[in-house]
Order: sequence, then structure tokens, then C-alpha cells
Amino acid sequence: MKNRFDLNLYRFLSLLHRHRSQVKVCHDLDISRATFNRHLSDCRDSLGDELFVVSKGVYTPTLFTNQLIEYIDLPLQQLEQVPYAAKRFEGAESQLEFLFYVVNPISRLITVPLINGLTTSESTPKISFVDWSLDGIEFPKPETLAVGIGGYPNEFNDQLLERKVGSVELYVYVNKNHQLAKRDKLELQEIAGAKTVRISMGSFDSNTYYERIRKSVGISLQQPLTVASLGSALDCVANGEHVLVCFEVGKDLPENVVKIPLHLDSERMHYDVGIHYHRVNYQHPVMHKIEELIRQALTSL
Repeated sequence: MKNRFDLNLYRFLSLLHRHRSQVKVCHDLDISRATFNRHLSDCRDSLGDELFVVSKGVYTPTLFTNQLIEYIDLPLQQLEQVPYAAKRFEGAESQLEFLFYVVNPISRLITVPLINGLTTSESTPKISFVDWSLDGIEFPKPETLAVGIGGYPNEFNDQLLERKVGSVELYVYVNKNHQLAKRDKLELQEIAGAKTVRISMGSFDSNTYYERIRKSVGISLQQPLTVASLGSALDCVANGEHVLVCFEVGKDLPENVVKIPLHLDSERMHYDVGIHYHRVNYQHPVMHKIEELIRQALTSL
């Protein structure tokens, strides 16, 4: 008996054991009689047994074959179910832990849609939303699906894949008593001298994304104040002195805060959003689901 064996031949043996007919096996596998004979010869050589006794076109299995089929039928059935099982590798059924590395302002927009979309009545997967971290995305933990969500596009190494999932309009948030509050729209140049509060993006702050944006726009904002969260930034705006440039915040504003559409050269300004993940997760069924959930959340704003 040879140590190496073509696994496709196990299915051939199983079908021949079931049908005991060359014609039916050739039909099921869509193979020629010559291929059938070659497969049977390979099986006999590899397993060291006659396997089937042929009489008047009927292939009667030997005792060895009957014992072998008992051993391989269950694994074969399980393998044949793989395409159907793969369709269930989504959400709670995947037994994965989801780790979303999100820049802070976006978190409020996509957290609940992702939780609702990945949770089923049968099971609740473990889902974590944490500050954006390149290391966490580049080196995902075993049994986890790590997805980064931030501005788009970026300059990552070839181990990460990135896809644009949406674009959101930018606004200027100001106190109702601020001198800009009565405007129905603002040009970016008009707030260049304003005291702007910015939201820390964690380690995404050091990413080249923002430097490219500054260079392409050609206008730098004064940003004397940096805070840790969107909520804190809105509190500072409500306090009266600072303004905030951000997209739709996803909930009711403080009573004394208004938002004004932001333009650049008379065109609405947008913030492009992308997801990025390790290429080992490419084409996993749940990645498409996550992408669509984020797209829907952003387009609903």
C-alpha cells in the first residue's frame, strides 16, 4: 500500500461502492470510461487490494472495500457540506471575535448598525470597538476578525487591503452665539483663523492620511485644543469659544449648537471612509456583510 493517495479517488471509490456500475459513476463524475479505468487501477495500486470483483458489468466490493467505505464515508459527507457551511460563516455563527479598530468620530455612526447586523436571535458574538491601531490590524489575533475603519485612502503595506465604503459631508459645528452661527454655509478659508477643537484619532493621528489632506486642500486650521472624544468636542463647542469640523454626529446636538455645511471653492466638502484588514481575511463571507452594513449606515445619514 502506498503512503500517498489522491483524495479525489476516495469519492470515486464511494460512488462505485454505492452504484456498482461503471456507467453511473462515469455519469456522476462526468468522466470517460478510460478515466474510470485509470482511477480504479490507481486505487488498486495505492491500496494494495483488488477492491471490486467485476462480473457482467457489476462491481462487487471486497471485504476490504466495505471496511474502507465505512471509514471514509462520514469524512466525505462532511467535506461535501463545506460549501454550505461556508455560507454560515457570518455573524454569530462564525464563532469569531470581531475587533473593530475605529477612529473616534466614526464610532458613533457605525457601532449600533454593526452590532445589530452581526447579532442573531440564536447567538451573540463577541464584538469589541477600540481605538484605531495599525498593529492590531496588521497582526490579528487567532480566531479574531480585525477590521480598521477610518479615513480613505491610506498608504499601508501590501499585507493590508483597503476598500472605500462611503463618503460623508462635512459640517462646521458652532455655538448659537458664535459670530458664524447665522451663516447658511461656510468656506473652509473662512474658518482658518477660528479656534478649532479637534478630536484625537489615537495612533491614526500619525498616519500620513491627514498630511496628504492638508497638502491637497492648501489650508491649515488653527487647532489649539485636542480632546479624546466626539462628546467632549461638542461640549467645548457648546461652551462657546471653539468650533468643530466634523461630519454628521449621528444624534441630537446640544441645544445651543448648530451645524453649518462646509464648502471648499463652492463645492461641498466630504470625508471619505474606508475599511482595511489583513489580506488573510480577503473574500471571507462576513467581510462583505460588514462592508455592506457600514455602507448602509453611512448612506442613511
